[in-house]
Amino acid sequence: MQIDQVEWLRRENYFLREQNKKLKKELSETKKYLEEILIKFKEINKKNNFS
Repeated sequence: MQIDQVEWLRRENYFLREQNKKLKKELSETKKYLEEILIKFKEINKKNNFS
Protein backbone atom coordinates (compact mmCIF):
# COMPACT_ATOMS: atom_id res chain seq x y z
CA MET A 1 0.00 0.00 0.00
CA GLN A 2 1.42 3.32 -1.04
CA ILE A 3 0.52 6.58 0.71
CA ASP A 4 0.43 9.90 -1.02
CA GLN A 5 2.65 12.81 -0.11
CA VAL A 6 -0.05 14.65 1.85
CA GLU A 7 -0.70 11.62 4.05
CA TRP A 8 3.02 11.07 4.55
CA LEU A 9 3.46 14.72 5.60
CA ARG A 10 0.49 14.47 7.96
CA ARG A 11 1.99 11.41 9.65
CA GLU A 12 5.43 12.99 9.81
CA ASN A 13 3.95 16.13 11.33
CA TYR A 14 2.14 14.09 13.99
CA PHE A 15 5.31 12.17 14.79
CA LEU A 16 7.34 15.37 15.11
CA ARG A 17 4.75 17.02 17.35
CA GLU A 18 4.74 14.01 19.66
CA GLN A 19 8.53 13.94 19.69
CA ASN A 20 8.56 17.65 20.51
CA LYS A 21 6.22 17.12 23.49
CA LYS A 22 8.41 14.32 24.78
CA LEU A 23 11.59 16.39 24.46
CA LYS A 24 10.01 19.41 26.15
CA LYS A 25 9.01 17.22 29.07
CA GLU A 26 12.50 15.72 29.32
CA LEU A 27 14.05 19.18 29.18
CA SER A 28 11.77 20.45 31.92
CA GLU A 29 12.58 17.47 34.14
CA THR A 30 16.29 17.92 33.51
CA LYS A 31 16.13 21.60 34.40
CA LYS A 32 14.38 20.80 37.68
CA TYR A 33 16.94 18.14 38.49
CA LEU A 34 19.84 20.50 37.77
CA GLU A 35 18.27 23.22 39.89
CA GLU A 36 18.01 20.79 42.81
CA ILE A 37 21.65 19.77 42.37
CA LEU A 38 22.72 23.41 42.24
CA ILE A 39 20.85 24.19 45.45
CA LYS A 40 22.49 21.25 47.22
CA PHE A 41 25.88 22.22 45.86
CA LYS A 42 25.46 25.78 47.12
CA GLU A 43 24.42 24.52 50.56
CA ILE A 44 27.47 22.26 50.77
CA ASN A 45 29.72 25.04 49.53
CA LYS A 46 28.29 27.43 52.08
CA LYS A 47 28.88 24.96 54.93
CA ASN A 48 32.45 24.35 53.81
CA ASN A 49 33.24 28.06 53.58
CA PHE A 50 32.00 28.73 57.13
CA SER A 51 33.69 25.76 58.78
